Amino acid sequence: MSGEMDAAGDAITGAMMARAVEPSHGEAQAAGHGDCLNCGAALAGHYCAQCGQAAHLHRSFAAIGHDLAHGVLHFEGKLFTTLPELALRPGKLTRRYVHGERAKFISPFALFLFSAFLMYAIFSLTSHHGADAAAGPAMNAEARAELKKEQDKADARIRKIEAELAAPGLSGNRKEKLTERLADARDDRKGLSLASGLAESLTGEGVNDGIAKSVGKAVSAAAENPEFAYYKLKANAYKFSWALILISLPFLWLLFPFSRRFKMYDHAIYVTYSIAFMSLLFSLSMVLTAAHVTSGLVTLALLLFAAWHMYRQFKDAYSLSRAGALLRLPLLYGFACVSLSLFFTLIAMLG
Repeated sequence: MSGEMDAAGDAITGAMMARAVEPSHGEAQAAGHGDCLNCGAALAGHYCAQCGQAAHLHRSFAAIGHDLAHGVLHFEGKLFTTLPELALRPGKLTRRYVHGERAKFISPFALFLFSAFLMYAIFSLTSHHGADAAAGPAMNAEARAELKKEQDKADARIRKIEAELAAPGLSGNRKEKLTERLADARDDRKGLSLASGLAESLTGEGVNDGIAKSVGKAVSAAAENPEFAYYKLKANAYKFSWALILISLPFLWLLFPFSRRFKMYDHAIYVTYSIAFMSLLFSLSMVLTAAHVTSGLVTLALLLFAAWHMYRQFKDAYSLSRAGALLRLPLLYGFACVSLSLFFTLIAMLG
């Protein structure tokens, strides 16, 4: 008898635990009826007023895709609401989000993270340098040997011309030509020496400043193996892309110094949406390049659209007149270039 009671008790306990872990086995629940399966509050609509959980739940394979899309970017129609606004009316989107109209749009920070991930994924699929990453040190040694070989060739050329100039019986015309060739050869050799000396001075023991040493190492590595450096730069930029937001904020503040109309939060929303769109545009450019449909005209169109997008978002987001936007526009473009330069310098310092 005692054993039967224990078995019954175990069965009841197991059922209660199953209901707690997976209430009602995740089957559909009619909206507005019963209690919330998460917190137990009475339902009065499609969502629980206490915890926000949806009242209509499903346990199906299709629900996995829904949960995945929602977890990554809160799609649920927001993507098709946000992207057209971001592409064609970016300033109005920014202003509406800042002023509190947010439920229908993707968060700028969620969109930024998604665009950075997408850009990296496309780069990984379209890049042809990924297989060379492991061969970096060997390639650097090969590039160093090639540089030394070019220097030896330049020295041999100088010695040969000097020997010809020292030969007796040269005509004036021949001597003049050899003198010009010698000057050219020495200039080439000075160029090689200058590049080598710059890299050595920046990475040598005599440099005490940590920033200079970091930049010097990056310059030296890039000079020895530019293709591998370009691959590493693009592959690692996405990891620290968030830093571009922080770098850009002070410059954007300078466009409206001491203004009480705009807060730093407003600038952050503007910058984040702008960078997210530019990342998506760059991803489109990489796809077109991989498909071999890019040309000078396509590249020009993308650049012009990016420039127009910056102007349009800037003008509408800050409710500027056309004259006010155009007066600040050169500074905006200049600050964007400076921010990118500082960002890539940071990436280079980080290796």
